[in-house]
Amino acid sequence: MSEAAAIDTAGICDRLDDVARRAGNAAERSGRRPGDVRVMLATKTQPAEAIIAAVQHGFALIGENRVQELVAKAADLEPYSHEAHLIGPLQSNKVNHALRHVSCIQSIDRLDIAEKIQRRLDVIDQTVDYYIQVNTSGEESKFGIDPAQAIEFARSLAPLDRLRLRGLMTIGLNSPDPDAVRPSYQGLVDVRSALVDAGFGDGGGSAATDNGAAGGLELSMGMSADFELAIEEGATLVRVGSSVFGARPQP
Repeated sequence: MSEAAAIDTAGICDRLDDVARRAGNAAERSGRRPGDVRVMLATKTQPAEAIIAAVQHGFALIGENRVQELVAKAADLEPYSHEAHLIGPLQSNKVNHALRHVSCIQSIDRLDIAEKIQRRLDVIDQTVDYYIQVNTSGEESKFGIDPAQAIEFARSLAPLDRLRLRGLMTIGLNSPDPDAVRPSYQGLVDVRSALVDAGFGDGGGSAATDNGAAGGLELSMGMSADFELAIEEGATLVRVGSSVFGARPQP
């Protein structure tokens, strides 16, 4: 781990504690317990040494955008107990590699990729959790299904018995104005309510949660710039990177 000397471990730990404090306060403002919201480390382009410092400080949930980074960091992270999710789009030629390293895929928005995952899971006799990615901001640059298609899409995935619906994921509107961003997160809450009413959630294929999420369906929304706002609107998982690690290194 040649870059270890360059890692500001103390700074990472201090910033993690600050994020946890702010997340807990936001949870209480929304009428929940601090423990009802999980903090995920968004580790795109971050070196393994920085991730290990965070994991050793008690933040063991990590999210990678790219499968190639999951693979590249796997050997260094393997000795440290952690949970890895894929939070970026999954290409069909990367399915086998992804399933070796993640317990959850948060970016499912296509039936064909879900079916390929199912076929691979049949071969290796495993299961995987997933989130449906929803484009609640309406921006063409973002991945995710249209909110109006959520029930139909969930029904199309239901026969894939090796994929377990765990929740929904979205990326908020790209705006510095909180009032403009907030509807993106309110929209995901609405999608979850519609899915629960349609029979998805507990008893409908989801993994049960203990955070009081409606139907057991989690909401992954909010990043470094707006995670408190997302929690106030109902997020059960927030994805933070720069607020912990500082400015993202260039690949």
